[in-house]
Amino acid sequence: MTTVEDRIRRVAAVAGRSSTGTLAALTALIRRDLRTEPLVRLPILLDLAFATVNLAIFLFISRFLAAPGRGSVEPSHSYFDYVAVGIAYMLVVQAATTQLTMRITAEQRAGTLEMLAAQPMSPAALAVGTCGYPFLFAAIRASIYLAVLGPLLGLRVGHADWLGMVVLLIAGCAAMAGIGILLMAITIVIGHGDAAARVIVVALTFLSGTYFPVDALGPVLHPLSAVLPSRFALDGLRAALAGAAWTGPALALLGIAVVLLPLSIWIFGGALRLATKRGVLTRE
Repeated sequence: MTTVEDRIRRVAAVAGRSSTGTLAALTALIRRDLRTEPLVRLPILLDLAFATVNLAIFLFISRFLAAPGRGSVEPSHSYFDYVAVGIAYMLVVQAATTQLTMRITAEQRAGTLEMLAAQPMSPAALAVGTCGYPFLFAAIRASIYLAVLGPLLGLRVGHADWLGMVVLLIAGCAAMAGIGILLMAITIVIGHGDAAARVIVVALTFLSGTYFPVDALGPVLHPLSAVLPSRFALDGLRAALAGAAWTGPALALLGIAVVLLPLSIWIFGGALRLATKRGVLTRE
C-alpha cells in the first residue's frame, strides 16, 4: 500500500471513530496537503517577487491616472491602492477556481478521490477539506502582499482597519468556496473543469472591479456585478484598508456563504454519487 493510501486510511479511521469525525476528517485532509505541499517554499518567494514587480508597474501606471476627470476609485486613496487590493484578492478567486479544479482532477487521476469517497466520510468533510489548503495558502499570500506593499511601494495602510481586513478575507474565502465546490462537482462528473474555471476567473476579474471601478461597465454589465461575492469582497477590503465602513460588504459575504455553501456541498454529494454510478470517479 502506498504512502498516500496509508494517509487516506488514517483520515477515514479518524472520521469514523466519534461524533466529531467530520471535523477531524476535515483537518486531516488539510494536514495531508500541508505535508505534501508546505506553505513556505521557494516558489512562494519567487511568486512574491513577481507580484511586487507586477504591482510596481501598476504604481507607475497610476501616476498617469492621477489627473482629474479619470473617475473615482473611492474609498481607495489612489489607483495603485485600488488595484493592489484587487490583485491580492484575485489570489483567493484563483484558489476557488483553477486551483481547486486542478486539485480534484489530480485526485481523480491518482485514484485517491475514489478511495476517499468509499470511506465513512461525509461529502461536506471531503469538499471543505479539499478546499482547506488552497484557501489557506491564498489568504496567507494575499495578507503578505498587502503587508509588504506598504514599506516597499507606498501602499497607504496608515488608516487600515486590520480586523476588518481579516474578517473580509475569511468571509470572502467562505463565499468563494461555494463557487469552488460547485466547480469541483462539475469536474468530477463532466471533466474539463479547468476550462470553466479559467472562464470564471476572467469574468470575475472583469466584472468585480479588479482593475477599474464597476461604474465603468455600463448599464448592461453593471447589474451583473452587484450579485458577485468577489465584488462585495473587493468593496469591503478597499473600505477596510482606507479605514472606512466595511460591515455592509462583510454581512453580504456571510449571507452569500450561508446560502451557497450548503447548496454547493449538496450538489457535490450528488456529483460523487453520480460519478460513482457512472464509474468516472477515477479518470485517465
